[in-house]
Amino acid sequence: MMMTSLLSWIHKRAGYDPIVDEDGIEIEGSSSTDVFPPPPPPPPRGGGGGGGAKGAFVAPDPSESSAPSHRRGRRVPSLVAAVASVLLATAVVIKVHGDRGAVGGRIGGGPPPSPPSSSTDVDRANVALFYDGQLVDHRHPDTSAVWSHRYYESTEHFGGPGHPILLVVGGEGAINNGMLYPFVAGVLARRLGAAVIQAEHRFYGPYPPVPYDDVDARTLLEIFTPEQAMEDMLRLVTVYLRSPGMILDGCSADRSSADYCPLITVGASYPGFLSSLFRIAHPDVVDAAYAASAPLLMYAQVPDNTRYYDIVTSAAERTSPGCAHSVKATLTDIERTIMDSPTLDDAAVAVGICAGDMLPKSLRRRGGGGTRQKRGLVDALALMVVYGFANYDMENYPPGPNTSMYKICRTFQDPELDSVGTMRAYFRSQLLEQWEDANGCGMSTVHCTREQGEAYLRGVYQGRECYDMRPELDDDVPDAYEEEYDGRKYDDMTMWDFQTCTTVIFLAGQSNTSMFLESEATYEDLTRDCADSFGRDVVPRPTELNDRWHFAPGPDLVNVANASRILFTNGLQDMWSGGSYLEDLSDSILAINFVDGAHHSDLTHTSLEYDEVHDTDEIREGKERIVEILGKWIDEIRAGMIN
Repeated sequence: MMMTSLLSWIHKRAGYDPIVDEDGIEIEGSSSTDVFPPPPPPPPRGGGGGGGAKGAFVAPDPSESSAPSHRRGRRVPSLVAAVASVLLATAVVIKVHGDRGAVGGRIGGGPPPSPPSSSTDVDRANVALFYDGQLVDHRHPDTSAVWSHRYYESTEHFGGPGHPILLVVGGEGAINNGMLYPFVAGVLARRLGAAVIQAEHRFYGPYPPVPYDDVDARTLLEIFTPEQAMEDMLRLVTVYLRSPGMILDGCSADRSSADYCPLITVGASYPGFLSSLFRIAHPDVVDAAYAASAPLLMYAQVPDNTRYYDIVTSAAERTSPGCAHSVKATLTDIERTIMDSPTLDDAAVAVGICAGDMLPKSLRRRGGGGTRQKRGLVDALALMVVYGFANYDMENYPPGPNTSMYKICRTFQDPELDSVGTMRAYFRSQLLEQWEDANGCGMSTVHCTREQGEAYLRGVYQGRECYDMRPELDDDVPDAYEEEYDGRKYDDMTMWDFQTCTTVIFLAGQSNTSMFLESEATYEDLTRDCADSFGRDVVPRPTELNDRWHFAPGPDLVNVANASRILFTNGLQDMWSGGSYLEDLSDSILAINFVDGAHHSDLTHTSLEYDEVHDTDEIREGKERIVEILGKWIDEIRAGMIN
């Protein structure tokens, strides 16, 4: 799951200050909620990022709204993108459609699948395809423009009509490298005789419904929602791919037909939440859901918001006993060193941050004098550690000395390093993690080397020993996190920030018993930060989705939403397990927990060959249970038990 931007968290933690000049006078307009001016009213235009979209979509005149365009001069990102962030590497992106052969392998009865017609099915699974007739606004289908929706498909194991469809739900990151989950495409599809469709979430990646540079916040509030994204994916599967000549041609929409193809959604993290929501909101179309690390309770605002980083603390301590104490001691010492320094520049030098002209302007311009400026530096460094350990926690599988969590814990516990030396090592580890995430190094289709990573670090430091914080905190520094693919620029972190300012709300503070500096997270701070970033029209609505769909608490999911056939899986070392369902809620809303598991450890991006060697026994057993449960549900659907 992607984290929100670093500057956003600093605003929440210390309060947003107006920008002041050298004499402490507020710069005119710097405290306005309209931080970024709106663009001029655009002419009628086609949607879809300038490529492949049809029709015209006219955004409302920005003068009618206080909300600015979401595209800033530069978005201030977090230091480390989370596991589900942008995946950049070479991949073939062409428009190609055609017949696919069917390949054997099944579970749960039904007719045997046909033999494969072509070996190219396997090769084409990672080729991007486009649905040019996707609707920009599903609420107004008769008047909506259309756009080109990117997706992937695999029929390597599909048994044809009468066999299931696995819909892999896209989430908060571009999908540039093909199929995300080898377990789905290589195991579930083979065992179930299923087709696999993987659809990108709208407004993530280089192919948006409306060009990023044109869309404003008011328009995004209407068309950038979980509901619109789900409608995209359903229309792709039930309308386009079932049309004559497409891969699902012959799949009946009648559940009583022998040619009915049960639809099962699959997702992890935010897409896991969407996977379960598909089954809740569209039970007439979606037959079952597999939701890994799906934080339904978190999005319903049920748990205490410090729970998540308490889990990170416990996981770090479990990984390397003494880690939590060492992290807290280091941060406390860094805080003391900074606050005891005479000036902001002295503080920066003392803790290994580049000072002088390389010190972030956003720190110098903080109102309240030197104390507030130094507190801003403390907050920024503390949150870098918070974010880093959040990502290490999510990736902490399989457990052992090879995980990033273990290695960084040992760095903090190194008796040869003082607090500043520890932070220097931490900066390097974070930069390397950032490089690996940006290049999709965790994907089975991408190979990254240590030499490439070291070369990247040399390029960043350029012979310096100090760490340059400007890319994280200053708007006028070239954005290292704005990605480009297929000649198109996009900014997934800003789009995720927008979603977490609307209905996909999570607050995550740090308690005084965690290994981090204590920090409160409040809706008031979030509301102010969202207005600062996107305009006054963008107001967090933390309970809206749950008020509509009743996915929490558990009794409501069963008795009010009348949900069934949802499988939740959780890694108990994962911070987001604190907002997930960990127990069976009924005989068909089930939970499988992995004591040693991290963030969707059952749905990793690594290869099947890697998993075969490195998976723990509980994950292997859990995967077998997943196959059995889904197979049983498919049998029930075929038998007419379609509630």
